[in-house]
Amino acid sequence: MNIGLLWFDNGSQRSLKEKIGNAVSHYAQRFGDKPTVCYLHPDTLDADFNSLKGVRLKTATNVQPHHFWVGMETDPQQPGNGKAPSG
Repeated sequence: MNIGLLWFDNGSQRSLKEKIGNAVSHYAQRFGDKPTVCYLHPDTLDADFNSLKGVRLKTATNVQPHHFWVGMETDPQQPGNGKAPSG
């Protein structure tokens, strides 16, 4: 991922689907395109939840709980792919 948006939502009243949906919506507003990937902490992801309307969910321990890092997944042939972006 070259460009991403880090979204924080620890609201207990919202479902995981709503939280990711909000992150996706804000990314689309800001960058004019829908993200294709969302990185989140392994403790945040529900076991039976792995995608949301074309957004692939991936766990990454370098993403803090309640944070959602959304963006465009880069070409798998590019160097450094296969792991969550660091930074």
